[in-house]
Amino acid sequence: MAASTAQVLYLLLGDDAQASIFHDLYQNVRTRINSLTPTIEAKTTVAAQSLLSTQSFKAILAVDGGIAVRRNNALQQQLASYVKLGGTVIFCCLFSSFVRPSDMDKLWENFEQPWKSGDYHRTTFYLSQKMKSVLGSQRAAGLEREYSAKALHLKNVPVGSKAYVPLPQSMVESRVFTPSPVDNSQTLAAFHKYGEGWLGYIGDVNNETGSQSLLMALLGTSSSDSSR
Repeated sequence: MAASTAQVLYLLLGDDAQASIFHDLYQNVRTRINSLTPTIEAKTTVAAQSLLSTQSFKAILAVDGGIAVRRNNALQQQLASYVKLGGTVIFCCLFSSFVRPSDMDKLWENFEQPWKSGDYHRTTFYLSQKMKSVLGSQRAAGLEREYSAKALHLKNVPVGSKAYVPLPQSMVESRVFTPSPVDNSQTLAAFHKYGEGWLGYIGDVNNETGSQSLLMALLGTSSSDSSR
């Protein structure tokens, strides 16, 4: 891989409105990350490609829907190669709010995954015991055992790569519609070994505290670390 740094790289490849929402809605997340490690933003495809060609990062966070558009297919493939060589890429924050399902499905193909865009609703999710083993006791220490989130779910994720899952008794939580059972084969979030690296996804669209703690854990820290 290219020269290694301790930085976290944010990919902000959507329009100005997405960037503005990210900076406002996820200010608390950015503050937590910034307290632990330097960060840098790539706001154009060319900038992202250049950085990927010359550096490796603690993690790359694709935080809006811009990465998934078809014109960024070459960058998606570059990211996939980056992960296979040992990098970490996590699709999170505004990604699930602004990505089109068809674009998401195509994106996963570039990462050689069978994942598909799933249902979109709120339900209560529970921490997967297998994910606790993947992360280890220290990184998983600050994770919420369960929490309610509105999310764009993922389908076709291996059991061992699911981070939070609904239980058989979980129901769609809505103030408008009658509660109904959810598809408990889908997942709120995933963290998957791909080649020598890690591919992550968090589908929460409302920046729930449980998702914030999960992101910090995927970055290799515990919630206690980021609250110091």
